[in-house]
Amino acid sequence: MTPATEPTWTAASLAAALDASRAHTLALFHRLQAAIGAQALPRYLPELSPPLWDLGHLAWFEGWWTSRHPGLMAGTDDANAPRAPLALLPKADAWFDDRRVNHPARWNQPLPSTAALLDWARRTRAQSLALLPAAARRPQALALFAKVLDAEDRLHEDWLAIAQTLGIDPGAAADDAAPLPHAPDEPPAVDSHPVSWARFLPFVDAGGYTQREFWTAEGWDWRKRAGLTRPRHVPAPEGDEAPRRARFGQWVPLDPMQPAMHLSAHEAEAWCRWAGRRLLTAGEWRAAQSAAEGFAWGEVWEWVRSDTAVDAEAADDTTPPTTPPPQLIGASFATAPHLRQQPTTREMPADRNDGFWGFRSAAI
Repeated sequence: MTPATEPTWTAASLAAALDASRAHTLALFHRLQAAIGAQALPRYLPELSPPLWDLGHLAWFEGWWTSRHPGLMAGTDDANAPRAPLALLPKADAWFDDRRVNHPARWNQPLPSTAALLDWARRTRAQSLALLPAAARRPQALALFAKVLDAEDRLHEDWLAIAQTLGIDPGAAADDAAPLPHAPDEPPAVDSHPVSWARFLPFVDAGGYTQREFWTAEGWDWRKRAGLTRPRHVPAPEGDEAPRRARFGQWVPLDPMQPAMHLSAHEAEAWCRWAGRRLLTAGEWRAAQSAAEGFAWGEVWEWVRSDTAVDAEAADDTTPPTTPPPQLIGASFATAPHLRQQPTTREMPADRNDGFWGFRSAAI
């Protein structure tokens, strides 16, 4: 994709975007809840939160930055400033403040009913929209409404990852990564596109998942614990059947020119060792994205090494600091369009492989 400038919001455009985002939220939420009700959500999955908790947190986050925020009109971006008491749902701070509620606890909160949380989200949104006209005269205040929009749109991508994990059809929200151009015979210094299935699967077929020499110590331990011998959602072909992959609960033909995805940083590193390549650092990725002609991104998030981690490795110190976790950079096909205007980064544990995550490589 071609990067563009970030949107310039007005009160009217933000209101329209918030309305559209909420319609998307409700459509996805009801699809997930209906499917989960039919198959029962697992007791706990470390890679996702229950959608009902996510919905409540979304409404809580919105109120925190708009109707409850005393610095709203000044555009004060202070997460710790005292907030107005909750009138609509008094116990919501205890249930949904993610600074106080860790991930496992999200699965065990005595939450209100779905109908009650939907009503709370509706009334919180109405309060926010009522404040938008006054905020239109203050760009810093509009930025806080944009923060709320960004959070809601990011949740959609998380929910699509949940749908993929649980094999749920998300309906009209379903999309897929576009095929990539054919790679040159000789890989360039820096890949112009993420690694495709055509490049990744030979590593799998050569037994790369069972050969210790291609994996870091942490990666090998993770692979053994997970029992992985192939990428997630890509089973071994039976007989002469064509390769396939699981996509939102359905088997679809595997397009070898699509970017390889649902890969952990460990799998990306192992492929790089097998191919005689390496992951880029975040700084190298951004430099290539700015300077390299034909550098395409935005179909899958891409694993990169933290620049801080590389600096720590290069330092002449017998007790180097703890290596920071790897990062994901860019965006994916499931990212909201306005969030795909410029690449962003997010830290993620190296063993996570549930999202729409791939990688590109560079020469050693």
